[in-house]
Amino acid sequence: MSRILAFRSNLRRINNRGLPPELLLLIFEHVYADNMLNGEWIACSSQSRTQFPFAPAAVCKAWRDVLASVPRFWTRIIINLDTTKLSDIDTYLHLSRKLAFEITVTRDQRVISHSRTNNNDEGTQTATVMARIVPHLHRCRSLCFELLRSSSLPALRYLNVCAPLLERLKLQCGIDDGEHPLVSSEVPEQWRFHAPALRHLFLNGRNFRDACALRWVERLSSLEDLCISRYSGGKHRTGELHLHDVLLVVDGLHRKFGTLQKLTLQDISFDGILTQQDGYDIQIEAVSLRSISLSTVRAIFMSKTGPAPRLVHIKHELSPSVYHIRLTQADTLVLEGFFSRMAEAINIWDGNCLSIKCCPTFNDNTIRDIYRLWSPNKLTSPSWSRLEIENCTEFSADALLALIDARDDAVQRARDRDPTSQVPFNSLQVLQVHGGPPISPEDAEAFREKLLTFEWHEAATGVMH
Repeated sequence: MSRILAFRSNLRRINNRGLPPELLLLIFEHVYADNMLNGEWIACSSQSRTQFPFAPAAVCKAWRDVLASVPRFWTRIIINLDTTKLSDIDTYLHLSRKLAFEITVTRDQRVISHSRTNNNDEGTQTATVMARIVPHLHRCRSLCFELLRSSSLPALRYLNVCAPLLERLKLQCGIDDGEHPLVSSEVPEQWRFHAPALRHLFLNGRNFRDACALRWVERLSSLEDLCISRYSGGKHRTGELHLHDVLLVVDGLHRKFGTLQKLTLQDISFDGILTQQDGYDIQIEAVSLRSISLSTVRAIFMSKTGPAPRLVHIKHELSPSVYHIRLTQADTLVLEGFFSRMAEAINIWDGNCLSIKCCPTFNDNTIRDIYRLWSPNKLTSPSWSRLEIENCTEFSADALLALIDARDDAVQRARDRDPTSQVPFNSLQVLQVHGGPPISPEDAEAFREKLLTFEWHEAATGVMH
């Protein structure tokens, strides 16, 4: 596709009659096939300038005419509020005929990056675009809005429609600046957003709070993936969003349908404190917590009943202390970003796989603190056998080798103390480092002798061991 754009100016000077429509169609069929996997469009950046079919359609009329003759080419529609003409939206929807389609409404990042305040038309533009989309929602499989302001996003109660094919709904923004005007209005008496096939739901905080008030999310029997993001607090009279609201929905969906697999919370400042301290069932596959206060993270794990999610991912841009959060029972623990007192948190975790990502505070001191804090009379984290490190360079091979040796010694002591125990005592068996510091061939050989699986990719040189 990039070659198509590179030669675009030259192609316009070519006599298009020299390329028969049949040949053009064959070429486009191959490009279309390259963009598909198992009958689904392969995800691409909405900011890409090589999107099919829009890039080749911009070359010349002959190409557009050939592309327009195949409805399935137009079943992925990307609308850029800064560059797409309203008339083009109608054209794209018409070209897909009666086929199911997916649509993304976004902004040009190059435009909004220059100013986060001069975007007064975003809400008006969104409303105009949405009015064109709504009549076609009965055949929409994916509806995504990726905008700057929360007040510009469509209000959930505006979607008073039947969308039997809808599998993905994404209403997300860059900043939370308040409500959509429609949120303060009354709920329509006959409001019913029917989306029985919905599996992936990504809502900004205010739309999620609205969804709870409408008692809509709790009826989504096919929901697998729930993401709630961007909420700066109840600054408006239309209500507040509490952690209780989220956990109650997760608990209800898990108990009633058993389909929810993943919960993501990102950049949310909940209103008030958790009113219920226990009883929430959050035993789902994965929980990802990004830019969430650690007091909220602690409250989530203190209030749960039963096992933790299998995978817990905590990402933070600051340097909070995680030692007081009991992340026990999560089989995989992922820590991404800046953290302090990591060793104490790791030593009260009892899972199998520890993953450290983009963490400058993961250094030799942290590694030494992990095994220096171990009790000589009890094996810490007996199930731990895998360590994955990604994009961290502040540690050394010597510190990791010392950790592996210390772990072997601790496991042997535990086995000697209780030779009949049925509890598995695991040594570190797998080490995977991607984007790590350089190591010597001798160190690499030492790791191979001590581990069942060893991979090391050096960030600076790209060398693989």
